[in-house]
Amino acid sequence: MTANTELKLRPLAVGDLAAVTRLDATNGGESRAGFFERRLKAEKHGPDGYFSCVAEREGQVMGFLLGHFLDGEFGGQDRVAVLDAVGIDPAARRQGLARSMVADFDRVARGRGAGEMRTQAQWDRPGLVEFFSAAGFRLSPRIVLERPTEYVNF
Repeated sequence: MTANTELKLRPLAVGDLAAVTRLDATNGGESRAGFFERRLKAEKHGPDGYFSCVAEREGQVMGFLLGHFLDGEFGGQDRVAVLDAVGIDPAARRQGLARSMVADFDRVARGRGAGEMRTQAQWDRPGLVEFFSAAGFRLSPRIVLERPTEYVNF
C-alpha cells in the first residue's frame, strides 16, 4: 500500500456517527443510530469501560468495532472484554480491516486487565459466525437465555 491508502485505526468520533450508522444498517438491515449516539456519549463519560475503533482509509470510514468491559458479571470474577458491534464496508471485506480492529481491541483489553473476550452472533449470519471463528472465538460453555420482559406466567 502507498502512504495515502494505508489503514488508520482510531477511536470513534462524533463525526463518524453517520458513516458508522450507514455501515451498520448495510450489515444488519436497520438503522441503530440511537444506539451509536448513546454509546459514544457513554464512552465519553466513562472511557475506561469502553473501547471503540474506526478503520479509516483515505479519509473514509471503512469499518468500526465497539466493545466494553465487564467486571465479575454472570458469576465470574475476572474482567472480560465484550465485543458489541463490528461492521465493514462491503467493498472492503476480506482485506484485514476487522482482523486489525479485533487485534487492537485485544491489545487494549489485555492492557486493561481482561483475559477473555466474548461476543454474540445470530446463527443465521454465517459470514459473521465464520469471521468470529477465524478470529479465534469458540462456542461458550454458557447458554444464552432470553425472554420478553412482560412474561407473567412465572
